[in-house]
Amino acid sequence: MERVRRPRRGEVKGRGRGLGSGSDRGLGSSGSPGFTLIEVMIAVGILGIAMLALLSLHHTNLQSVIRGQELSRAAMLAQSIMTEAEMQRFPPVGKMNGKFDKDFPNFRWEREVQGSGMFPDVRKVQVTIFYGTRFRSSFSVMEFLHSPEPQQINSQEAAPTEAEPGPSTGEAE
Repeated sequence: MERVRRPRRGEVKGRGRGLGSGSDRGLGSSGSPGFTLIEVMIAVGILGIAMLALLSLHHTNLQSVIRGQELSRAAMLAQSIMTEAEMQRFPPVGKMNGKFDKDFPNFRWEREVQGSGMFPDVRKVQVTIFYGTRFRSSFSVMEFLHSPEPQQINSQEAAPTEAEPGPSTGEAE
């Protein structure tokens, strides 16, 4: 009686394990299926490079979030200083600066009020917030404030200009 051999894994019935049979893929030198050490090392290297790229991208995103938070906080603080100037209604010309309380230790402010050359009842108020490492970053807000009280015009300015000489009134010279 003849012994019938069962086909091995990867073999097609009726064919052997020769070239072109497709059954030699994934077999190591010992004949067992699996990956070689070099294949595993290459795969781990590719995964490592991909993970480094993702990690640097994550770090960049975190830095962007921090910058956005600082900028939003600077805008909020600038608006609060501008509101104080608006509460004065018509702030005096000059420069002021200061620090915020313990809640915002990395923020400083500066407020500059300038008069308008053309309009005496208008003031330009500019608020600048300095923040970040060594206060290198800044955020500015500018607003023009109008005096709620009408300005007095000097009587000399209000007088009409002299009229051009007209025809003589008949006086003798």
